Amino acid sequence: MHHATFEEILSQPTTWDKVLEQVSRERSTFQKYLEELTDQEVIFIGCGTSYYLSLSAASLYTRITGKRARASSASEVLFYPETVFPASGTGGYAPVFISRSGETTEVVRAAKEVQTRLGGNTYGVSCRPNSSLIHICDYPLLVPDADEKSVVMTRSFTSMLLLIQLMTAITSSNAKFESELSKLPDLGIAMIDKYRDSVKDIINDGRYSKFIYLAQGPYYGLASEAMLKIKEMSLSSSEVYYSLEFRHGPMATVDEDMLITFFISEHVREEEVALLREMKKLGASTLALCEAADASIRKVSDHVIELASDISDDARMVLYMPVVQLLGYYNAVAKGLDPDHPNNLVQVVTLR
Repeated sequence: MHHATFEEILSQPTTWDKVLEQVSRERSTFQKYLEELTDQEVIFIGCGTSYYLSLSAASLYTRITGKRARASSASEVLFYPETVFPASGTGGYAPVFISRSGETTEVVRAAKEVQTRLGGNTYGVSCRPNSSLIHICDYPLLVPDADEKSVVMTRSFTSMLLLIQLMTAITSSNAKFESELSKLPDLGIAMIDKYRDSVKDIINDGRYSKFIYLAQGPYYGLASEAMLKIKEMSLSSSEVYYSLEFRHGPMATVDEDMLITFFISEHVREEEVALLREMKKLGASTLALCEAADASIRKVSDHVIELASDISDDARMVLYMPVVQLLGYYNAVAKGLDPDHPNNLVQVVTLR
């Protein structure tokens, strides 16, 4: 059976290439938009997938630029604005609102609230140029080629993240980082071709009813999104934790029906491999997503996905996502579910 979700997962490298071309073509406009970010704290704001994107974006932005950035859910902006914007006025803040459709009710309301209550300039990241969010915000940051037919977000997540990575590179005048990002389309094609069948085999093993995702730093937002994908598409039990937090209580749930996926970064590699070893001893099945797997990783991993990208942790973030999206997709199909029409979900959450 043909599924739009599957095709959109596989199309990501092509879409990334279009994002890179777009930013190159519109570079002067982007630079003009981003000039005001120099002395402001950037606050990335979204709901659901876009909130998880905000978590990764904020961590990435701070790491690359050395400047302050935070993430917030749009509902917190609406109900507890003083905790998100504690100072009066927005002179010290640059709110970046993220929504694939640009019509998500909480995001649109939050953007209006910020402009009415605080004033100042706002940025809107979306896939739809004519959306309410883009009309509200002062500076539109668009990736129209990443829009989707499916309910669950796949290529829109990675493409909007890539746009923010490029925004970060331009803001910080980091030519090396930007050069690394230009390699992502080719790397993505190679990785999907190499591992799409391997991911299917992991699911067809049929042993896993519970899924845990572990990561640190900018990868935590990715792991959160991975958790959501398998929950949305296959209605499976899934949780996410900062890697080392898993020792502090949650590891009590480890058993042979659990697959623990580790987003291993070079920055925290030694500690995460030690945790991987511990979880294997407790009886969990383990999946290591990493740049390169040495003997210590292979020894304690049931499954290994190597990116072999030869680019930095911060640049290769989107490469992790097709694999975990395919986990959700194949698990849904194996359970006889339709990943294009997940239970109780709609593409755009709009409220009265």
